[in-house]
Amino acid sequence: MARERIMVTLQGDEKDRATVEAAARLARGIGATLDGLFVEPDASAYLMWTGPGVAAATVMAGAVDSIREESDRCAEIAKQTFSGVLAGFDSLAADGRFYRVSGTVSEVAVEARLARYVVTDPQSMAGNGPLADFVTAVLIDEQVPVIAARAGMMPPETIHIAWDGSKEAARAAAASAPLIANAKRVMVLQSDKGIDYSDRRSAPPERLIDWLSDLGCRAGTIEIDDAGDVGEAILDSSKGADLIVAGAYGHSRLREFVFGGVTRSLFQAVDGPSLLAAH
Repeated sequence: MARERIMVTLQGDEKDRATVEAAARLARGIGATLDGLFVEPDASAYLMWTGPGVAAATVMAGAVDSIREESDRCAEIAKQTFSGVLAGFDSLAADGRFYRVSGTVSEVAVEARLARYVVTDPQSMAGNGPLADFVTAVLIDEQVPVIAARAGMMPPETIHIAWDGSKEAARAAAASAPLIANAKRVMVLQSDKGIDYSDRRSAPPERLIDWLSDLGCRAGTIEIDDAGDVGEAILDSSKGADLIVAGAYGHSRLREFVFGGVTRSLFQAVDGPSLLAAH
């Protein structure tokens, strides 16, 4: 029986194949099952029209029907893509399950509660596209680790862990344990910039390195250049890595959005290593 469950998001377009392939390689590498999740658009949101008149309501109802038809089409494409990729992974094909779910974002996000990771595309992690709100709800509300599958190898051979001693960083590091166990090289990235006073006691990288040693991992350290944006410094120091592990939203999401921050820089990266984020 597989030890872990991984879930991959699907939207029924050309982006799905690369994401499912990355998730399948990851699942095979750590002995996990893989579930595909297609999240339907919430049609009820399109009925929130406040103008008068029966004719307008009829037009809106027709629009909802069109949305449902498009959702049916995308769901079938997503299912075919998911099944087609898994057919090339004998160890996953028998256990792979496809789910089509509907409802509000908070309702469908609970589907991820028993997953070790939710694997998604970089655009959704960055807050773009139809899955953006779902991915945010999984990460923030359900506190399930999310992996944005970029160009990094899956399962990753080289892992960089961004460490500042915060609860978010610790959660991300703990979530990455199954990946660390199979990695060939692990490096701890640290900067003294922006460390909260409450995290000073846990911030020294030696604490994380001791924990990693219990996993049989001999990790090194990289002191990143903190002269500018810490998020950009993490990305610059992680060229050649397969995966960055980082805590997400140590500050409020509003502050991150308005003023920028490490989370925003890592989420908005167009290329580079894949990203594992936890909150």
